[in-house]
Amino acid sequence: MRTKIALLTVIALLATTSCQSSCRCSRRGVGPAPVPIKTQTTVSVGNDTEADTTVYLAFGANSVVLPASTGWSFCAPTSSLTCGFKLAAHQAQELPLAGQYLNVTIAFDAGVGCGSTKAELNVNNPAWYDTLDVSLVDGFSNKIAITSGSTKIGPPVGKNGNEKVFGVFPYGCDVCVARQAPPCGIPAGGSGCKSGTQYKPDVACQYQGPTMGGGSIVRVALVP
Repeated sequence: MRTKIALLTVIALLATTSCQSSCRCSRRGVGPAPVPIKTQTTVSVGNDTEADTTVYLAFGANSVVLPASTGWSFCAPTSSLTCGFKLAAHQAQELPLAGQYLNVTIAFDAGVGCGSTKAELNVNNPAWYDTLDVSLVDGFSNKIAITSGSTKIGPPVGKNGNEKVFGVFPYGCDVCVARQAPPCGIPAGGSGCKSGTQYKPDVACQYQGPTMGGGSIVRVALVP
C-alpha cells in the first residue's frame, strides 16, 4: 500500500513538473519589448507650378546642415550660409539631411529677403520639436505650402486675407497678432494680423510637431 502511495506521489510530481515545463515552453521567445528605432524628419522641396523656378536656401548659423558640409551637388553655395538650385515645373528635390539638425529659410523665384514669401523650417533639433511656418513678415511674392505628415501649413491666399490661415504669419505681422517692429519698410499696426495674443493667437502662425527631436515627412512646395 505504501509503495502504491509513493508511486502515485511520484507520478503527481512528474505531472506538475511537466505542466510547469510546458508553461515555460509556451512562453519561449517572449522577452522585453524591442527598443524603437528613432526616426528623423525628412524634407523635400517641390515645384507644383507650370513654370520653372529657382529655390533659394538661407541657413541659420546654428544649423548642423550647412552649405559647406552638405555635399549637395545640386545646391550651389552663394555664401557660407546660402545656396540655390533650379527646379523644373512639377519636379521635386529631396534635401539629404541624414537625420541632422536643419534650420533653414526657403524662398522661390527670388532670394530670401524683403519682398519674398518664405518657408521657415527648424527640424531634427534633438532638444526640441519640429517647427514650421510660412512667413509674409518680409513681404509677399508667391504662394508656398508646407505639409508635415497629414498637417497642412498655408498656403497664404495672397498678400492680404491670411488672418485665418493656419501656420502663416500674415503680411508684416512679426509677432503674429501685430506689426510690432516690422522689417522692410512695412508700417506698424495690427490690421490683417491674427486675433488674440502673441503667445495665444486664435489661429496659430506656426506649427509645432508632436515628437521631440522630429520624425515626420515634410514637403515644402511652390503652389499655383
